[in-house]
Amino acid sequence: MPLLALWTGPCQDGFMSKVPGHLWLLGLSGSGKSTVGEILARELHLPWRDTDAEITREAGVDIPKIFQTEGEEGFRNRESRILGRISTGPTSVVSCGAGIVMRQANRNLLASAGLRIYLKTDPATLVRRLHAAQDRPLLAGGSREETLCRQLGQRALFYEESEIQIDVSALHPQQTAAAIRERLPAPWSR
Repeated sequence: MPLLALWTGPCQDGFMSKVPGHLWLLGLSGSGKSTVGEILARELHLPWRDTDAEITREAGVDIPKIFQTEGEEGFRNRESRILGRISTGPTSVVSCGAGIVMRQANRNLLASAGLRIYLKTDPATLVRRLHAAQDRPLLAGGSREETLCRQLGQRALFYEESEIQIDVSALHPQQTAAAIRERLPAPWSR
């Protein structure tokens, strides 16, 4: 049985008193969710899951191909199914796709099945980090900075519902993982 799955304890620093297992990493593309998630999972001795990786594994094609053949709606349907499957599984650190917060049902599930961690980053930093990325269909064509600013405008309120928010603009992945660990309530803090 996972170490954190059945833990209940007192409310600490405004966090919920019954803590489900998952640590959900949220933020825009390029904020470091996948890199930091893998580091954090290793440090906490928990499994690491990545919703985008699981979508591509299940579909047998990459994300741009899914968008090409099924559109964004088809991709979001796959994303919601994967989220539902992960949420009922063992305690884990989960790197979520940037747009997962766009559906109310997903936001409800994230809130009820774990602790949300927002990796906050300004669009200019994201543009520098994503300069060579070719696997982000929603960033293809046009100005990446304008697209990221628009996405941030659409998603910021949802990201800001997170129990933990960390500005990662000037942090390296290892520093980000350390900053998260400093903010984690028991039983995650070790």
